[in-house]
Amino acid sequence: MKTATRFLLAAATGLLFAVPASAQPPMSSMPAGHEGMGHMGHMGMHDGGSPFMMLLKSANLTEAQRQQVHEILKSEHAQMKSVHQQFEAIHEQLADKLLSPGKVTAAELAPLEQKAYRYQQQIDQSMVDTALAIRNILTSDQLNHLAQVHKQLQSLHSQIQSIMGSDQPEAGEQSN
Repeated sequence: MKTATRFLLAAATGLLFAVPASAQPPMSSMPAGHEGMGHMGHMGMHDGGSPFMMLLKSANLTEAQRQQVHEILKSEHAQMKSVHQQFEAIHEQLADKLLSPGKVTAAELAPLEQKAYRYQQQIDQSMVDTALAIRNILTSDQLNHLAQVHKQLQSLHSQIQSIMGSDQPEAGEQSN
């Protein structure tokens, strides 16, 4: 997979994955214009707490761009709300089956797994579409700035892994 595609998918994935509420920045620390964003996506648009949105905060968006981002996220949330609800319902059905007494077979779980997979594909595509829509409102200077910040964050992450040690191989490495 090309590096640019991987970066876009990583950014898109970060767009909707939740940060625990305890790790959310307080509203008072949000830059001007983000106060009205609130919970903009089922899985992660909690007051700008996703990795993508935190990275985006460093882009020094104009008021017009902040409003555009708000509208993009609001639209995505409205379009994907039922998909997220259905995805959660499938996960609950899977949990109920797995935690029920008696024997459970892979064949019994297969239809639920297939539904979950289809919903996940829709969610992933929505994340990519949303990330592209937001990217399209950024200037080349803002994109260059975000690329620099992203590289700095990657470097910090590598430093942390080096200091703390890592049990898991890096992307692209194979474990024996």
